[in-house]
Amino acid sequence: MKKIKLILAVITISLASCSDYLDVVPDNVATIEYAFRSRNEAEKYLFSCYSYRPEIGSVDLDPAMASDETFKRYGINGAGQVWQNTLIARGFQSLTSPILNTWDGENGSESAWRGIRECNIFLENIDLVPDLTETEKKRWIGEVKFLKAYYHFYLLKCYGPIPIVDENLPIYSKPQEVQIYREPVDEVFAYIVALLTESIEYLPNAVEVIEGTEAGRIDKLIALGVKAKVLTFAASPLFNGNTAYASMVDNKGVQLFPQQYDESKWLLAAEACKEAIDECHAQGKSLYDLVDPLVLDADPVFKLQTTYRQAITHRWNQELIWGNTRYNNNFLARSTTARIIRMENVNNAMTEYAPTLQFVEKYYSDNGVPIDEDIMWRSESWYQDRYKVRAEPAQEDEGKRIEEGKYTVNLHFNREPRFYASIGFDKGIYYGSGYYQFNDSQRNVKYADFLKGGVSGFQGGSGYSISGYSVKKLHSFKNAQTSTSISTEYFPFPILRLADLYLLYAETLNETSGPSDEVYHYIDLVRSRAGLTGVKESWSNYSINPNKPNTKEGLRAIIHQERAIELAFEGKRFWDIRRWKEIGVMNNQPKGWNVQGQTPEEFYKITLLPQIPVSFTIKDYFWPIKESNLAVNPNLIQNYGW
Repeated sequence: MKKIKLILAVITISLASCSDYLDVVPDNVATIEYAFRSRNEAEKYLFSCYSYRPEIGSVDLDPAMASDETFKRYGINGAGQVWQNTLIARGFQSLTSPILNTWDGENGSESAWRGIRECNIFLENIDLVPDLTETEKKRWIGEVKFLKAYYHFYLLKCYGPIPIVDENLPIYSKPQEVQIYREPVDEVFAYIVALLTESIEYLPNAVEVIEGTEAGRIDKLIALGVKAKVLTFAASPLFNGNTAYASMVDNKGVQLFPQQYDESKWLLAAEACKEAIDECHAQGKSLYDLVDPLVLDADPVFKLQTTYRQAITHRWNQELIWGNTRYNNNFLARSTTARIIRMENVNNAMTEYAPTLQFVEKYYSDNGVPIDEDIMWRSESWYQDRYKVRAEPAQEDEGKRIEEGKYTVNLHFNREPRFYASIGFDKGIYYGSGYYQFNDSQRNVKYADFLKGGVSGFQGGSGYSISGYSVKKLHSFKNAQTSTSISTEYFPFPILRLADLYLLYAETLNETSGPSDEVYHYIDLVRSRAGLTGVKESWSNYSINPNKPNTKEGLRAIIHQERAIELAFEGKRFWDIRRWKEIGVMNNQPKGWNVQGQTPEEFYKITLLPQIPVSFTIKDYFWPIKESNLAVNPNLIQNYGW
């Protein structure tokens, strides 16, 4: 494994973080020696290493927030307000000026290479600090080694094979010394895993991180969880025997993608997942199952829905392993919230982060199986007629999910609890947001109305959902709306939570040895929290394909759909469909309802959302390296297809 060095230069440090503890903006430093002359100055440099973290959870700047799950109304490149990540989702990635360019730090992204450079400077100089205890020094070293590994991993996800930057080069290096090569992906993965393993030795347990002053800093559980995820990526089809990228060979003749599939990589990933899960359990982590005091007396339907939402929005809860503090929580809430009362300014709750019709269909039936497999959905023609307005309005026993006496499409009836907890839809109940009474004597809950002119729908101006849906899941049910504003509860965005690890473990076990009781167990833990019966029971009783969970291929499809549903809108699917080599799903043109319709008959017409059809090919698994970089360094071969 060749370890590349970067040029060491005089730097200016800046920091942008939403965490109080990490929001320390150090003064400019003239020399490296000055930066490490005392503990306080060195701590500022530690924070600078954190400052290059990707803005995971940023609805406009995190590429993973723009998968096939959602679509934003600004459809033409350059027309109106443009979210950078939606340009990637529309297939507008650029060779000359790449969008969210993590390599160079342009067009909405920090440079991960600069972050790695800062980490190297820190590790090379931390021994110079005279007043730092050995315990604290080890912890800081562990944090920075983790960050260095994570920045390499993020670049690997974006670009595939990358250089390995283990040390910085002195400023007097010769030009040929800095004309670096991209390393084979297996070597990059091995380097990242080794660095993470080193960091784990020095990091504190999660319970030792002080929430009030240190929340957001790296601990042992984070490192173990990310290591499991890294090894899962290494085992996945995009990186494991990817013959589609056989032509990725550099000018030395080095093959950058392994051409032979290696099943043992799945076993390594499974072992890492289990190690992380066991340590999470040992340190008190569990699936979130608390009932908020506000809903202690509420109907069980609302308790289940709010508990699921709180797994995301209850800050630093027992399920969260790693939460991102570097994103705009208020903007996320405004972009996902449906208006449930009349507002003077519709942009206070924009609803522009809009789920697509195709993704809404991914949620299971109330029997816990896909709606196209559900026996009753087939026999009653609910699936065949899913886009039709039901002839009967919502009945009294359906009123906890859909407004009684109102009409909506068959697609919105008889769905699983996570559908009602996650998706705002026309005539659907919007429990919370200051309205909690739902009993025989009093009902003050609100409902969404996405028809044109409706309280949640198009009213002129820019604040509206292009699909006729909203994402309830990504804002707290305790946020409140008034005619002039919405109040939002802050929460760290979940980079990694325990349900994600459970499903990764199930996936890696299934790929290693096929269906087993242990695979079912970890899937069923997630399903049980969502109010569903186990996989085998659900498919046996309710699916037209009852043997699906009994084969590796069938269970793989179930796990993929379970991840899509459980982790919806959390930025996981973007990377999942890439590592699974399933980017073709992005070519299923995003659809929604006709939000200009003023009646149910007009509104419930399927409408194509893009003004220009989206198109993805094999090249779109990775970002291009900026064209000008290749002119400077011809050793950096371009990614396939660019």
